[in-house]
Amino acid sequence: MKSSKSQIQNLKADGLIIIRSFFTKRQIKKVLSATKDIFKIQFINKKYPASRSEEIFKDNMVRLFNEDFETFQNCGKIVQSGLYELYHLAYSKKLKSLLQKIGLNNPLICTRPVLFFNHKLLAKKKEYYKTPRHQDYPSMLSSSDSVVVWIPLVDVDKKNGAVIFYPKSHKLGAVPLGRGKSGFAECPKPKSIKPVQPKMSIGDIVIFSTFLIHESGDISNDTIRWSCHFRYTNMHDSDFISRGFPSPYIYKSIA
Repeated sequence: MKSSKSQIQNLKADGLIIIRSFFTKRQIKKVLSATKDIFKIQFINKKYPASRSEEIFKDNMVRLFNEDFETFQNCGKIVQSGLYELYHLAYSKKLKSLLQKIGLNNPLICTRPVLFFNHKLLAKKKEYYKTPRHQDYPSMLSSSDSVVVWIPLVDVDKKNGAVIFYPKSHKLGAVPLGRGKSGFAECPKPKSIKPVQPKMSIGDIVIFSTFLIHESGDISNDTIRWSCHFRYTNMHDSDFISRGFPSPYIYKSIA
């Protein structure tokens, strides 16, 4: 692992850093397994086919989405609101220590931990599984050095829609937002910035500035892209203090 000084320099320069094998595969698989178990309870209740196959599990997810959307949403809400394994990861002492080393001397989770299960057949609108270019800061108004920690729960690459980042775009500050056809607040494509779509493995994490412009990639291999992300603000940031700790984030369905 790179030194803290090097990580700080890279985060300031590019707006993101990728840390390989930060968590063990066992830790990450435990979160995914616990999440799937919530849905499996309803699969059993609905008498859906039981199988260890990922394809059957995906088919059951799609079936529940179409046949009982309310129950599907409720499963997601339960995961978001209190899955032990998810929150244990977000409040990891190792992760907190890393955040402190890269500059957030008093980090606080400023929005509820989020776990995503992205697939075009598990969303009623395209932007619910493929988020357009955006910054996270406008929905948070957190500290100027606030960051997002994005964690894939499966191996991700271009085929299953790995996140697309625009390095150095955080230096633009809060950019004016437009409204796409979907109504989602979108950022214009940064000029002269070549996007990157890093391939990541289970256990890897990416930390990026809340000002960094990013978007979801296209899912072309008909699999569910499982991931989670946590947002951290610095409670000792003078600007955040002077603004009275604003907390404008609104929780909405992501299905």
